[in-house]
Amino acid sequence: MKNIFHILLAELEENRPTALATILVTKGSVPQVPGASAIFSARGLLAGTLGGGILEGNATRRARKISETGSSAVYSFDLNADFSSEEGAICGGTAIMLLDANPERSKDVFSELDKSIQNNKPGILATFITGQNEVKIERHWFEQGIQKEKHTDYKLKSYTCEMATCLEKRDCLYLKISDTISLFLQPVYPLSKLIIAGAGHIGRALSHMANLLDFEVTVIDDRPEYANQENLPDADYIIVNSIGKALREVPKTSDTYLIIVTRGHNDDAEAARACIGSNVPYIGMIGSKKKIQLMRENFISLGWATAFQLDQIHAPVGLEIGSKTVQEIALSICAQLIQIRNEKKGSKNNGHITAIILAAGESRRMGKPKLLLPFGDTSIIEKVVSHAARSPIDKIIVVLGSNNEAISQQIQDYPVETVYNKAYKEGMLSSVQSGLRTVQDITDAVMVLLADQPMISDTVLNGMVETYKKSDKEIIVASHMGKRGHPILFGHKYLNEVMKFNKENSLKDLLHKYPDDIEEMNTGSSEILRDIDTEKDYKEELKHQNNHD
Repeated sequence: MKNIFHILLAELEENRPTALATILVTKGSVPQVPGASAIFSARGLLAGTLGGGILEGNATRRARKISETGSSAVYSFDLNADFSSEEGAICGGTAIMLLDANPERSKDVFSELDKSIQNNKPGILATFITGQNEVKIERHWFEQGIQKEKHTDYKLKSYTCEMATCLEKRDCLYLKISDTISLFLQPVYPLSKLIIAGAGHIGRALSHMANLLDFEVTVIDDRPEYANQENLPDADYIIVNSIGKALREVPKTSDTYLIIVTRGHNDDAEAARACIGSNVPYIGMIGSKKKIQLMRENFISLGWATAFQLDQIHAPVGLEIGSKTVQEIALSICAQLIQIRNEKKGSKNNGHITAIILAAGESRRMGKPKLLLPFGDTSIIEKVVSHAARSPIDKIIVVLGSNNEAISQQIQDYPVETVYNKAYKEGMLSSVQSGLRTVQDITDAVMVLLADQPMISDTVLNGMVETYKKSDKEIIVASHMGKRGHPILFGHKYLNEVMKFNKENSLKDLLHKYPDDIEEMNTGSSEILRDIDTEKDYKEELKHQNNHD
């Protein structure tokens, strides 16, 4: 793991004296950002960086000094020297630095952090700093998803919202609690994962460069003479298997990047087919424009992918820099990876999405509880919930009304929150508003799903979220051949307005009022226009399901 806390923990396990430096606050132009950290030993800089130059040199000298005294400190470093100065820094800013002379006192906390990161769980490293110059340090680790329960009775309970915001925005926060006590909240995330399909010359060069750029690198190839540690010394993981099979099986997250650079067209196609529909921010594939166009036409004609899904693939891969050699091609690809990764860290790209599934209806036209009817290998409601759970949606709220106990029991094993709408007989809007009442302030957007549309796949939901993140519009509507259907996704700024709607209103009124803030996502499928209201609808959808299978 290329993680500074993992390295620090290894040093502490060997009882080697170290000091840990962390930038708390920056003002003006500074070569690093809050949260940047470095480990120092008696020999000097061991790992990490504070931006290099005079700032890092100064921190090195101070780290040696505090290691001798055993006294931790907070100090300010000024980078406003005159241009003629030979020793001063002229960046024009100020950095406030924490130097911990005794990181071994937080060893258990760093161990918790390390376990979380190795399990792909981000979290917040909370550091209390008491004193002004010489300080005392108290650290706590809160893994995302469990921090609320963990600090319910602890002094950090007042900072729940601040920690959630830090995690969502991936930004550090420095809080002055009193004249002598401050709190530094530092989000720590697992490394972004890069999966390279192909262990040839380009795959090898990519593996090396991506390792230097702090990606966790996995390389897949079916040729053991290429897929080995000698050929790929910088890869964290090497998989020798059929490329298509391995890509289908390898875990993929919203922070996984996929590069297809195999030895031939057939392997490229097999790899691309295995990746399409994945909830990943980046898929890149090497090849000429002619090859890419032929593959595109083939995939669409065979029903392997929609035009929208293929538009998400960066092909030909890499930024256009006139690259010719293997190293130049790898550089252009890595430059594009960095561009996408940094864009992803923006507030909208990293936003929190909540899904509200409307499951409160009385099924009057069906004459029986339609959401409990079989659909595929589960029930209608389970199919809708499972599709949402496989998408990049962060939280799922299911609004119940009629038959609430039976439906609630059906979905009790799914990662959802249920809400009972007492006014469900008043119509769909009352259920939307019931769901919105439980939406957290940190939610950036809400997607409204109908529980009687089990045919809408997670691929459509992925596309809705991806379209929202890339668009400058705040309302996304699924469409097919110019007709709008469901789902509908709208940004946080419209939540209060929808809550103020009366019984005569619907979400269509939101669309009518703000037509310039709408982007339609063409799904390439009529499924978004259909729902299951009657026995006839149900039988038709079962036929569609069987034909699709």
